[in-house]
Amino acid sequence: MTPDIAARMFKNLVAQARGTAAAAAIIESAVGHSISEGSLSRISNGNAEVPMLWAWALMDAVKNPCFDTYRAQTREATADGCPYELTGEASKEHGEAIEWGLKAARSSSAKHWSRAAVEYREAATKHTEMANLCEARAETVDLGKRA
Repeated sequence: MTPDIAARMFKNLVAQARGTAAAAAIIESAVGHSISEGSLSRISNGNAEVPMLWAWALMDAVKNPCFDTYRAQTREATADGCPYELTGEASKEHGEAIEWGLKAARSSSAKHWSRAAVEYREAATKHTEMANLCEARAETVDLGKRA
């Protein structure tokens, strides 16, 4: 994804959140610290990189998964990946998601819930990558060799 595309998508999320003040409040509640409207403006205008935690907070709030959708549409499924490596990565992310989900449930902390959301998204991404690898491999396997 090019920086200008990311900036335009972020700007759209800020607009859907009803402006920089509302977007800053949404992000602050997700990350647990203050966000300046100037930072949001710089990011929206392409003068700073888009922090994904901020983008995810806005995507959740306005129900627009634009960054996730863009990434999914531009990533090509390949049968060349290593299933062992990808399974290990999915397992690691899955474990981290469960760990943070339990921490959040025990503490009821907004910071923990935000981190759990990030970890679950990362795990979901790895599981999707593995599913794509499986589908790509299934399409390339000789029908006579299938069990």
